[in-house]
Amino acid sequence: MTEFDTSLDIGKQREDQLIAFFQSLGHKPIAIPGKFTGFDFFLANTKEAYEVKQDWKAHYTGNLVVEIEMFGKPSGLMATTANWWIFDTKTEFIFISPRKLKDLIVSLNPPLRIFTGKGDTQPKKAYLIPVETIKEHAKRTVSRNKILQKTTHKHT
Repeated sequence: MTEFDTSLDIGKQREDQLIAFFQSLGHKPIAIPGKFTGFDFFLANTKEAYEVKQDWKAHYTGNLVVEIEMFGKPSGLMATTANWWIFDTKTEFIFISPRKLKDLIVSLNPPLRIFTGKGDTQPKKAYLIPVETIKEHAKRTVSRNKILQKTTHKHT
């Protein structure tokens, strides 16, 4: 299995956990299967779409990667149609709107980075935004353990 495939599998597991979490709160989440890139799932009862971004290196670097371009095309933040992004930092989930992320980039004016991520075949363009800055502007932050406990109790 390639690094990309492993990352994809882990990402799918996180999406499933978040879907179960939203179900435990009484929402009606619907996963979007396949290669649809606009968002990962939406809540039928609120009509809000969510995209999950896994960045476990943030735990060590103190920054979250906000991708904006890959393969010479808009991607990530510039291609999302989600109402909410959920950053998975391995220890917590940070909920923030793409609009708020764009506003942060404009106000912070961080340098644009170009790099090839582990498992990627081409370089991407992205901004590195401090985790704490994103948390200050986030709608909510939930510990990963809380989500896992809530979903475990729901299914027992």
